[in-house]
Amino acid sequence: MQKYTLSKPQLASVLFENAYEVNNPLLSRCIDGRYNNSDSLPGLAIQGADAGELALIFATANSCGFTLDMKQSLKALVETVGGVQNIQFHTDSHADQNIVLGGCGHIIQASLDLKSYNLTQEQVDFIKTQFGEMKKKGAVETVLHGSHEESAVVFIKGNFGVQPRFKLGGEDGGRAGMIFTFHNTFVDARHHILAKKLIELGSFEPEGGLEEEYIYSVLFDTCENHLMETAKRLATGLPIYEVQFFESKNKFEIKDLGSVE
Repeated sequence: MQKYTLSKPQLASVLFENAYEVNNPLLSRCIDGRYNNSDSLPGLAIQGADAGELALIFATANSCGFTLDMKQSLKALVETVGGVQNIQFHTDSHADQNIVLGGCGHIIQASLDLKSYNLTQEQVDFIKTQFGEMKKKGAVETVLHGSHEESAVVFIKGNFGVQPRFKLGGEDGGRAGMIFTFHNTFVDARHHILAKKLIELGSFEPEGGLEEEYIYSVLFDTCENHLMETAKRLATGLPIYEVQFFESKNKFEIKDLGSVE
């Protein structure tokens, strides 16, 4: 498959074919474009899926100088999504399957540059170990195949998801491809719930009390940082688009936000 960049008119065609209604907006997948299209594909696309979510919780605590309880943070995430059976993560088919999360590009990049992701080796090791244990208890591991052939990064707003694989027709001659997707609306909604859970379970122990909106805001900042750190490693040069859905999946607006640098 030849790698290329997706134009704005081409993306519009993809959206008409690939937008779909999401059954549970709390369930996640990675931003990775190699997932197979499915009516049951989680709509909440975030870097690293739930493994990446736990990483950004840890990085948030580190950046704010909070005392972190890793086990309680994991519990807050599990409760937010409705149980271990709703936890999602992925590996690659060519990865050593004895190394938990060995194939997740986001976690790999964080492991290689702990400073940029504001994580410690202990925290990364905890993520790998705990997701391995949760897999035994019913967490959903998706194995992704092939190389990255994404042709755009798409930020999604609104209440619809977008399937990551596409095939263009007409003048494009049936060209097939993939897109990176990040779902702003679903991520923001889940982070409001997660912020409340983190406070309730004492995941962070700062001096004084914590406000839910403050935790949400620092989660937002850390999420943006982690997303762009991974994007510039895996998606350099690709165009960035923002898609705003309105009352139906066929009514949307596309904004060109430049490219990943």
